[in-house]
Amino acid sequence: MQQAFLEINGVKTNVLTYGKWVEESFKPSEPKDIVLVIPGNPGLTGFYKMFMHTLNEKTGFPVWCVAHAGHEIPKKNPLFSIQRLKGNEGLFGLRGQVEHKLDFIKKYVPEGARLHLVGHSIGSYMILELLKEELVREKVVDVKLLFPTFEYMAETANGKFLNFVKPFIWLIVFLSWIYTLLPSILSNFLMYIYMEINSIPKMHFRVLVQLVEPSILQKVFFLAYEELEFVKERNASLIKENCNKIKFLYGHKDGWAPPAYRDSLKKDIPEANTEMSQFDHTFVLKQSREVGSIVADWIVAN
Repeated sequence: MQQAFLEINGVKTNVLTYGKWVEESFKPSEPKDIVLVIPGNPGLTGFYKMFMHTLNEKTGFPVWCVAHAGHEIPKKNPLFSIQRLKGNEGLFGLRGQVEHKLDFIKKYVPEGARLHLVGHSIGSYMILELLKEELVREKVVDVKLLFPTFEYMAETANGKFLNFVKPFIWLIVFLSWIYTLLPSILSNFLMYIYMEINSIPKMHFRVLVQLVEPSILQKVFFLAYEELEFVKERNASLIKENCNKIKFLYGHKDGWAPPAYRDSLKKDIPEANTEMSQFDHTFVLKQSREVGSIVADWIVAN
């Protein structure tokens, strides 16, 4: 595993890899297969470590994950400061995140690479947007969209709840600031209590502490509300054009991508390759190995 902050679309961004690092060249005898994971929201790479490890272990391919712009902050390095949200909304909003991933592909995915794209949640929407670009399409071998949110997010159960709490987001961010001021022994204790109540594995402790950083939370919520505003009607023509490359994984109890959305997709595009599962939308918390094994099998089959 390797990780470093690289400048992507003008934002210092954490990139996590298993297998070959993004700046390593391929030997002539090596296949140029790369698995690129586009995360959901929050877009912190730490949530995807076990998932990526499983993909790398079972495919043998390099697996890369790019954090969303502004969702991770390098610690104690004044040279690597992240821009504030105010005045930089274009970098951290939905369109900015798509441009961010496109810039990464332009800079680091080599010519002749066979690119396997894996999108989780809003990462699926971003991948569909990336497929509009010829330079991306010509590299892509296959696309796996996991618990995809690319249509009518505001009308889902979770979307309605998020809109309900919108007036209180300032309070959540304020409380996160208070949390960062607490002595570490107390803040760590509170986080462990939260994780115990929600049965979250201890391996996610550090990434959850990262998430409760006010400047990160601001950007996470900003992106979330842009998702609710702009993710409306699905791009059916784009899906049809790329249907031979795309596989969709849905969950039976998903508050963001409900089974009804899968049924509607199949009705409108019968050739869409979809699969239902018992896994959670937030599979990266507790089911990374199981979902990773399934996705790895799909990738190898290509």
